[in-house]
Amino acid sequence: MKNKIEIYLKDVIRGRKKGFLAFLIKALLLPLSWLYGIGAHLRNRLYEYGWMRRYVPPVPLVISVGNIVAGGTGKTPVTLLLAGAFYSRYTVAILSRGYRSQVEKLETPLTLCEGQGPTFPASYSGDEPFLLAQRLPRSIVIVGGNRKKASFLAAKAGAQVILLDDGMQHRRLARDFDVVVVDVGDPFGQGYFLPRGFLREDIRSLSRAQLIILNHIQDEEQFNRVKVLLNPYIQAPVIGTKGVVAAIRDLQGKAVDLENEKKMGMFCAIAYPDYFQRTLEQEGFTIVNQLILADHENFHDKDLKDFAIESAKKGAKCLICTEKDRVKIEEGLILALPIFWVQLELKIVAGQEDWQNFLQKAEAKII
Repeated sequence: MKNKIEIYLKDVIRGRKKGFLAFLIKALLLPLSWLYGIGAHLRNRLYEYGWMRRYVPPVPLVISVGNIVAGGTGKTPVTLLLAGAFYSRYTVAILSRGYRSQVEKLETPLTLCEGQGPTFPASYSGDEPFLLAQRLPRSIVIVGGNRKKASFLAAKAGAQVILLDDGMQHRRLARDFDVVVVDVGDPFGQGYFLPRGFLREDIRSLSRAQLIILNHIQDEEQFNRVKVLLNPYIQAPVIGTKGVVAAIRDLQGKAVDLENEKKMGMFCAIAYPDYFQRTLEQEGFTIVNQLILADHENFHDKDLKDFAIESAKKGAKCLICTEKDRVKIEEGLILALPIFWVQLELKIVAGQEDWQNFLQKAEAKII
């Protein structure tokens, strides 16, 4: 029920639900949105005037990857892209909150990975940090809400680079660079603060960024149009990125060819399932059934078994999910249809020179 309510409210905010009830909900959420905005503004002023102290980690380079809206901009793929730039030459630590995980509420952060891949399951540590640890097994991945303690653990483990995943609003931890990810489909979070919209802080906060990444770019025209919208609020260079399909894999990680299995059932628990659906359709697949949960939610075995049976009746030849969802699937699960997952890689489609310049400035902090 909670999952359905959350999805419904998001549809209301995005204007997908119409009628009197949707209008009433938005009206009731508006005063809360004003209060949220005032709180965010005051908090930022306290940090800017030095009335709230910041902790400087004893690490040469700290980069925050964040956004000004709640969820779905693509921070984790950007974190992977940044980590990849330093991974082969330096010891990289990634600090993740582990949103909606059991670890998130612990007083002491959990070291999920210290050079040998993830040591705890995604059901405990959270889907995104587990994915990061799996993709970057030689890195240090620390999960928990206390970023100060997490950064101390990272420094103690020998980190030379700290990547602060979803760190823009966590101003208590000082950083050398703020990388801000903006979804071109909704750059300003519907124009309202939470909970009436998706803004976590004022649009003018984009001025704190040293690099802006416009994600989910479809073409050059779209990139330029959104860049013009941002220009009054930013001082940083802007690059454009999009996710491209690197491979489709089975649960054992083997790449597969689904040329003869174009009909499928799609399931995911991500902030913007529309992007995943569009990716599949661009690959030529036909979605005959869907199972959508709120971002970071876990899929129960029974729900997946029922979904597989229902999808098979509708003509599906397989089920498909995102990599973030795949890490939450129990090993040995037997369904009426096989499960595959899509491995996406973030590709820079605009501003390659600005990206290289940013990396050079960042690396200069280490050397």
